[in-house]
Amino acid sequence: MLARLDRRVLLRAALVFLIAVVGVTAVLAMGGSADAASSETAAAAASSSGTFDLFIQNLFNGVVFGLLLALASVGLSLIYGTTALSNFAHGEMVTFGAMLTYWLATPQPVRIPLIPVDFNIGLPLIPAALLAIAISAGLGWVQDRIIWSQLRRRRVAMVQQMIVSIGLSLALVNFIQWWMGGRPVRLTTAIDPRNDYGPISVSNTTLISMAIAIAALLGVAFFLQRTRLGRATRAVSDNPALASASGIKVDSIIRLVWIMAAGLAALGGILLALYQQGIGFDDGTKLLLMMFAAVTLGGLGHPYGALVGSLIIGIVAEVSTVWLAPDLKFATALGILILVLLVRPQGILGRAERVG
Repeated sequence: MLARLDRRVLLRAALVFLIAVVGVTAVLAMGGSADAASSETAAAAASSSGTFDLFIQNLFNGVVFGLLLALASVGLSLIYGTTALSNFAHGEMVTFGAMLTYWLATPQPVRIPLIPVDFNIGLPLIPAALLAIAISAGLGWVQDRIIWSQLRRRRVAMVQQMIVSIGLSLALVNFIQWWMGGRPVRLTTAIDPRNDYGPISVSNTTLISMAIAIAALLGVAFFLQRTRLGRATRAVSDNPALASASGIKVDSIIRLVWIMAAGLAALGGILLALYQQGIGFDDGTKLLLMMFAAVTLGGLGHPYGALVGSLIIGIVAEVSTVWLAPDLKFATALGILILVLLVRPQGILGRAERVG
């Protein structure tokens, strides 16, 4: 599943990407002209220049959101590729990374759960974020060491493992709410100046977040394509039995994937909290559906497909708000998922497989 990309794969991904974006734009444009009073953005459709500027701004916002979504989706795709597990607790790792960063960086008194002693940490944001990513990656190791490796050793069926991940998701989201409270938190309260580039307005924090996300995704691609561990990861994803017969320690590779996935999810949560200026205890749970949609759209178990799917989901979701109410943006993205899967059931970069 993680074979090297060739020109046909890249061309196919680009074509589906363009068709999805252009198609949803055309459909929503017709829908917006039929019901101009459906949202605040529909009122701007009367002015062609205003609509175009709004479209460009939302297109850019969609690329940013897609990149941040890809950080979490790539890890989810790697877990599925190596273990065939749909991990429903992955969204909570996104929230945990952001919340832990806030806990380490806030100047307000904090406490450790079950220990009634308040104290101050107040680390600078960057060291707090790095420490939160490291702790989150360690939590990924703990999850596989205590839960998933034991279930694999006992040959527990995948459906039961998926139910365990749902239970773990509920436990984590309630723990985060009990620990941090139900109110959204902001990682920084500083006023971030915005820069105007034509119709696009973007803050310095968003530009830095984009650069970090791109660098992290390129790092994952380099790891998978150019390192021994990366090639071993691709081998385990393609055929675990054959990889084991070739001398690859499958359990060690799977544990490494869990560590990477948790770290990437934490990084995505931190950048997302900075991008949307806050994060709540259940934001990761809400984002999980978009991550599954991106992974499915790109091709199950294919990390590059997760990147392409995330960009499509992000762009379609943000661009749709030009004509539709913002509450419908995720529904529009899922509609595109259904349309693409009707044409290509295996996803954009997935491979057709014989069943039966």
